[in-house]
Amino acid sequence: MKVSQLLSRESVLVHADVPDASNALGVLVELQEAGGIITNGTAYYNAVCDRETAGGSTAIGEGIALPHACNAGVAAPGVAALGLNEGLDWGAPDGRPVDLIFMVAMPPHAQSEHLLILARLVNLLSDNNLTQALRQAQSRERFIELLARAEAERFAD
Repeated sequence: MKVSQLLSRESVLVHADVPDASNALGVLVELQEAGGIITNGTAYYNAVCDRETAGGSTAIGEGIALPHACNAGVAAPGVAALGLNEGLDWGAPDGRPVDLIFMVAMPPHAQSEHLLILARLVNLLSDNNLTQALRQAQSRERFIELLARAEAERFAD
C-alpha cells in the first residue's frame, strides 16, 4: 500500500490559512470526506481528537504532524494532506510549529495497514529536501507528484 496512491486531488490542500489545530483537523476531515474516504465525519473527527488528547500529540517534529485513527466512520484507507502558510502549535517534541499535516484514515479492520502507512510517512518525511519541496508545491497535483516520486525512489514496491 503506497501513501501516494491513498492521496487524491480532493484530499490535498496547499498554502492554506487555518487559525488552530482544531480547525486544521476539521479541514483534513473535510478533505477526506470530499474524497469519499470518510462516511461519518463527526465520528472520525472525534476519534482523531481523542487520539490527540489521550494518546499525545501526533506532531513528530520538523514542522510535521500525522493525526490518525482507525474508525468505523472510515469507508476505505485514505490520506489527506494539508500545507499551511503559517505553522500551528501542535505540541511538537521540538517545539516547532506544524505547517505540514498528513491525516491517515483507516477502517477498524486495517490495523496493520495503518501502521505501515504511518511508518512509510515517517520514513519519507525524514527527507528534508522532500518536505521543503512539499511546502513549496504550488498545486495539489505537484504535491502528489513529489510524494509519489520520492516514494518510488525510496521503496521497491
